Amino acid sequence: MNRSTKLGVLLLCLFALPFALFGMFAISQAVRLALTGSGNSPLPLLLLFGVVFSGVGFGLIFVALYGARQLQRQQRRQAEHPAEPWLWREDWAQGRAHSKTRTNTIAGWVFTIFWNLISMPVAFLVLPKAAQQKGAIAYIMLIFPVAGIFLLIHTIRQTIALYEFGNTSFEMSSLPGVVGRELKGNIQARFPHSPDHGVHLRLSCVHRVTSGSGNSRSTWETIVWRDEADLSPAQLYPGPAGTTIPVDFRIPLDAQPTETRTPSDEFVWVLEALADVPGVDYHDTFEVPVFRTAQTPTQSETEKFAPPASAQSVTRPETMTVEVSQIAEGTEFYFPAARNPSFAASATSFLLIFSAVAFFLIHHAPFIFPLVFGFFSSLLLYLTLQLWLGTTRVVIGSGGMTLQAGLLGGGKVQPVALSEIVSIGDRITAQQGGASGTPYYDIELTLRSGKKLTLGHTLRDQHEAAWLVEEMSRLTRVQPKSMTAGMA
Repeated sequence: MNRSTKLGVLLLCLFALPFALFGMFAISQAVRLALTGSGNSPLPLLLLFGVVFSGVGFGLIFVALYGARQLQRQQRRQAEHPAEPWLWREDWAQGRAHSKTRTNTIAGWVFTIFWNLISMPVAFLVLPKAAQQKGAIAYIMLIFPVAGIFLLIHTIRQTIALYEFGNTSFEMSSLPGVVGRELKGNIQARFPHSPDHGVHLRLSCVHRVTSGSGNSRSTWETIVWRDEADLSPAQLYPGPAGTTIPVDFRIPLDAQPTETRTPSDEFVWVLEALADVPGVDYHDTFEVPVFRTAQTPTQSETEKFAPPASAQSVTRPETMTVEVSQIAEGTEFYFPAARNPSFAASATSFLLIFSAVAFFLIHHAPFIFPLVFGFFSSLLLYLTLQLWLGTTRVVIGSGGMTLQAGLLGGGKVQPVALSEIVSIGDRITAQQGGASGTPYYDIELTLRSGKKLTLGHTLRDQHEAAWLVEEMSRLTRVQPKSMTAGMA
């Protein structure tokens, strides 16, 4: 550990020490009052301040010392394996990735307890006076204890899931996952109830960016690439922990590998396993290593040893949001309006909020503020109209392709010659939530001139998007292009 790190740990401990000492003093005073029985009124308040301040102080000291020790271990591993970053993490070096459920549960309890220790007493002290005044402050103060109740319920459900399914791990067949090849292995889990509908697997490449500092830190997770697979109950088999879930994903050659550019800018690969079971549903998350190594093939090797098209074919989904039919001109792909009501409703909510803020600022703020909020409201209005009313019609026949995009079936019809089409592929253009959220895909056509045309917007199902790309590519007689897995 270098001198600057040691100095940082020392400064953090010195900063936390007054909090810890003040908290212990407050607790000792509360205990003294409880034993002597003199003055009961300040006892709860003293105890509250004592628990909060000592918790913050000792918590910061623990984080500083524990973090310093972990950093020292990592620096030692980095020195031993400078060219093998997948050996820098302890569980990866052992050929496995531990589930994040236990860590998230512990963090959830810490945050929930801290939130409720602060919000509940303050709310109960302020609410009676606010209610007597019949002001809006009473309703605003209610938000904090209500949020604390929801946090408590969510954390309890996380704890039940950890108890039922155990502290799971993903055992890798080879270390690491190799760009251009595959990520294979087995998830070792425990199912108290058999997953009658099987297990759904997701592998995502996520760009994680953290901005701000201190209490204003915020983290944004953008899904760059995702692949999904469904396993039937027959594909699961007994294992050391109870149930073994086989994992086998092909990683594209143009994939962005695991990379930490800065502590606040990194690319991570996230493996998820989900199953509907009685009680609390199963949902495990693992951060897995995916790197370019000597085993990463070249472009020519990938093309030479690629499986035949028949082996790569994607089956048509049982349920689809896009209407596919045969008409006189050829095969028609119709993307109807309001295909994603939840996404459209979310956009509408943001539109109403931004519009209300812009209207309020017109009368209470300098001109620049309502102008900015009005601009974003206009963008949200366009997005909302597209989500609720936007339609696209693509017709592919022997004579060529026609594309019509607009509102409620309208829009200019654009002809496209089949000879001008280079490739058809899918691309993530929007998402709801973070790394475990829902990405939405656009289907893009690339012409010989380099121009790109969007053949369909905001497809929620990755399986449906993949099938549409393959079907459109088959009809236009071009090679389907897999979704871009890199980042510019």
